[in-house]
Amino acid sequence: MKPEAGACLKASMALAVWLALAAAAGCAPAPQGDAAIRITHAQLLRTASTGFTPAPPVVDAASLPQRPWQALTLPHISPRETPAPAAGGTPTLTEWYRLDLAGLGPWAQPAFLYLPRWKNGGQIAIYADGRLLYQTEGSLTSNGYNRPLLLRLSDGAGVRSPVAVLIRLTRRPGNGSALSTVWVGPAQALAWRYQTRHFLQVELPFMGAASFLAVGFFSLAIWVRRRHESLYLLFFAASAMAFLRMLHYFVGGSYLPMPDAWFDWLTVVSLLWLVVLVNYFLERLHQQPLRWVTPALIVVTFLCSVLTVPGALSLIPDLNRITPALYMALLPLALLVFADALRHALRSREREVGLMAAWVLFTVASAVYDLALQNNKVSPEGLYTNPYAIIGLFVMFSYIMFRRYTGAISEVESANAHLAQRLQARETELQASHQRLRKVEQEQMLSHERQRLMQDMHDGLGSSLTSAIRSVERGVLSDAEVTQVLKDCMDDLKLAIDSMEPVEADLLLLLATLRFRLEPRLEDAGVALRWEVQELPALDWLDPSAALHILRIVQESVANILRHTRATEITVSTTVEDAGVQVTIADNGQGFDVDKALGEVAGRGLHNQQRRALAIGGTVGWTSGPAGTHFKLWLPLRRMAWGANTPPDS
Repeated sequence: MKPEAGACLKASMALAVWLALAAAAGCAPAPQGDAAIRITHAQLLRTASTGFTPAPPVVDAASLPQRPWQALTLPHISPRETPAPAAGGTPTLTEWYRLDLAGLGPWAQPAFLYLPRWKNGGQIAIYADGRLLYQTEGSLTSNGYNRPLLLRLSDGAGVRSPVAVLIRLTRRPGNGSALSTVWVGPAQALAWRYQTRHFLQVELPFMGAASFLAVGFFSLAIWVRRRHESLYLLFFAASAMAFLRMLHYFVGGSYLPMPDAWFDWLTVVSLLWLVVLVNYFLERLHQQPLRWVTPALIVVTFLCSVLTVPGALSLIPDLNRITPALYMALLPLALLVFADALRHALRSREREVGLMAAWVLFTVASAVYDLALQNNKVSPEGLYTNPYAIIGLFVMFSYIMFRRYTGAISEVESANAHLAQRLQARETELQASHQRLRKVEQEQMLSHERQRLMQDMHDGLGSSLTSAIRSVERGVLSDAEVTQVLKDCMDDLKLAIDSMEPVEADLLLLLATLRFRLEPRLEDAGVALRWEVQELPALDWLDPSAALHILRIVQESVANILRHTRATEITVSTTVEDAGVQVTIADNGQGFDVDKALGEVAGRGLHNQQRRALAIGGTVGWTSGPAGTHFKLWLPLRRMAWGANTPPDS
């Protein structure tokens, strides 16, 4: 067994020793300066009667049967007797305990009587000098016998205590009874004894049962959401059975919510089913159940539950008489459950199984002690230890469920950490793949741009140079014409270079670059340039390829003006029209017939402008007359589906 299981065994033994010491609190010497008196001698008188009658408010000693009183020593135990048949009702036995207080007091404080514990399957009444101080009401079995009593004997300081105290116990002869020692003294000397025992016998069992049940309902709520986790349902069932089993430790007397027979049946049967649930819980822990133990427990518990059900058809009219026999029959099965749990704990060295085995050991020991206490085989001043065994069960169950809960959280955290590692590795892999793709994309983009420039230079600059070379070879061009051809080639080269500059979707920046290139040429030709542009929205589709198309279109328009119109002034303006922008180039030249120019082979430059505009989703148009020509280039604000092929150069 692991050290934790051994520690739990030691803790169980320490708890048992502590309970024994606490049980002795009722008979321990009083603190220094305490004037309380412990009464250990009494006299007993037994009288036979029929039925249970309320205690009279006043009892005269002369009215009691005149027979010798039996001297005895407290604590005192009356064994179970076989009742004699009685005509006209249930045979009962009344026991009168007389305590002589003639030599006591007076005290500086009001005197109290403290009775640590009494046991009686019937009624109890306490008289001081014949005056009724206390009596039980309601239930004859759950009559508050587990509660200590602290009663006022005198009404004020300096008043002598009563001369005699009578304790009347009325019971069935077959039940037996017991009475602990009695203490008499001031409240300050008895309060700590009473409070300690009341806490141990009543309050602590209630708090343990209520806590167990509260956590059980929490487990039930978890099970409703997680039906496959049957341990949570098992925890709730065990908490409910434990609560029902412990009811008679803190509920009784006039507060009993049901008939005695049903209340007795409920507390007895709940213990039987609790043993079944604990065995099943242990089997779930070590996963190696004994095949016949659980079925045998269920069959025995079911039969006991059915055979003892109160009612007209009940086979057992008085459950109290056979309760010890039921517990004796249950004890071997509990020992078997303990032995099986201990065997698996030693074999598997599992902490949880070892802890439950230690708890079962303590429970079996407490069951033996409680059985002896119930059958009046030990001092009645002892405490029932079954509530502490159930509290220990609550602690064990809670600890095991806590370990399962934290284990599940650890598994989730481990799974999350593993997933995080996998995700990190995947992100690293994707990042590396992304870098490779970007590198490939950049290489493809550079290759595409290189091909575009080569194609553009081949179609534009190359074509112009080739034509110039052939013309020079044939001698058909003058020096001035050759110079003009070379200037045109230089402009084409500059436009190709300018199209590579980033313009950040700014059309005005692109036109300003073209203006910088064309102004020297316009000045040489004696043509004035009027620049009337305005702010334009960004064109998100304006990339180097589209920029080159726009530069070519505008360059072609200016070149046509310089070659053919004899204009002295050119005006460049921009506007926003019809979800697009418009560039207008106007001159004051002689104009031309647009339709005729477009229809002639010589109008190839105009066709090139149309094709380039179409390639970037735009349109071009001309309006020409004697007063000059207006060229308009319209470009969309958003990218449109246009052709990707660059039209051939002129």
